[in-house]
Order: sequence, then structure tokens, then C-alpha cells
Amino acid sequence: MPGEVELQEGIIKLAARIIDYINKLVFPPKCIFCSELLEYKEKLEICTKCIGKVPLIKDNSVFLKSFMHGVDAEAVWFDGIFCTCEYKGIVKEAIIRYKYFGKYSYYRAFANLTAQRLKAVKNMDEFDMVISVPLHKRKERTRGYNQSLLISRELGKITGIPDKSRLLARIRHTDTQSLLHRNERYINVKDAFTVTDENEVEGKSILLVDDVLTTGYTLNECSKVLKKAGARQVYAVVVAAALHDIAQL
Repeated sequence: MPGEVELQEGIIKLAARIIDYINKLVFPPKCIFCSELLEYKEKLEICTKCIGKVPLIKDNSVFLKSFMHGVDAEAVWFDGIFCTCEYKGIVKEAIIRYKYFGKYSYYRAFANLTAQRLKAVKNMDEFDMVISVPLHKRKERTRGYNQSLLISRELGKITGIPDKSRLLARIRHTDTQSLLHRNERYINVKDAFTVTDENEVEGKSILLVDDVLTTGYTLNECSKVLKKAGARQVYAVVVAAALHDIAQL
């Protein structure tokens, strides 16, 4: 019965909120930048002192233009890029801890900050799904989690857009992009991704999520396979952008 299903879903959601409330009482949220204890109702998980130090980006048009500079227009596969912060200062330090020092709980703060900024400039109703940039299984086993997937799932919960990251897979192990020279980064990610079910992607508008934008080659390669699988639109969103790397394109 439809009524019973709705009742069950309501109970599940209520139980989840109660569990979340209890967890926050027992383990109060802390600012991801300075570890200051926060009120249990605080969703952003960034204190008032640190939020003023976050290098937020106001004009995102620069990234698409910079990426397209020196690149054939036909070779650009994504339809736009949204970058929340600059990859520097306290944001850079926090992302390094998040990716390499086991601070996986930071995903909530990164997703909430990104959602807050993204909603101000984009209509979330235009997207059919959220997909994260996948890690190779070998790297994910070593790290213990995919940092982009955690952000993508939380972003999906906040915006109400279903996360379908399973539809994009990395089929070839690649070196870490940030350790390579610019001219090596394109070759490193070329043909490294595939769509697992083209039927689910065809005609869909996709929000493609990653943690850091350096040159844009990884996002572009992911966008390419999604577009070739029939995606109508691919809009990339990242927590932080390394402006120095982008300026070098």
C-alpha cells in the first residue's frame, strides 16, 4: 500500500535524524580547520572565526575560459565548472588532512559549504544525478575511502539529487596528477574512465564532483566518456581550485 510505504520511509528518516542528534550530543562537531567545539545544530562544521578565512571564489567564469585557452573548443567536454574555494591557506591544509591523513569526516563540511555556494548560482532541479570522479580500486583500498565519493553522496543528500557514482568507473590505475608536469597530466588520465551503464546516463544532466581542480584534465576526461554515453549536460563542481596551476594552462 502506498500509505504504508510512505509511513515506513517517514519512520526511517525520523530514526536517522534521532541517531544523528544523539551522535552529535555524544561526539560534538568540531571546526575542520581549528578543531573548536561547535553547537550540535551547526551543519557547516566551520566556526565563525575560520569561515572568514576561507578563500571563497566569487567569479567561476574564469575557470572555463582558462581551461579553454590553448585547448580546441571541440576538446572541452564539460559545460561549466563551479569552484567553491581557492586551494590555499586553511582550505589546502584541511584537504591534505582529508585525503592523506584519514580525516574522512571532513566530507560533511566540504559538501555543505559547496552546496551552500552552489545553490546560490544554480538551480538544483536541472540536475538528474550526482556522480563523483572515481578512484582506482587499488588507490581506494590504500586510502580506505574515495574522498570525492563521500562529498558527492553528502551533496546528493543536501540537494536531493540522487548520487549515481556507480555509473562511472576508473579502469586504469593512474599516477597522482599533482605530482606530474602539465604536459604529463593529459596523457596520465587519457582513456582511464568508462561508463558502466550508458542507458542510465543517456539524456541526463549530471553534476560531476571532485575535491580539487588543478588543470581540469581529469574532469574533462570524465565528462568526455559521460557525453559519449549520451549525457545531455555535464557540469563539474569542486571544493577547491589551484589557481596557480590553472593560470599556467
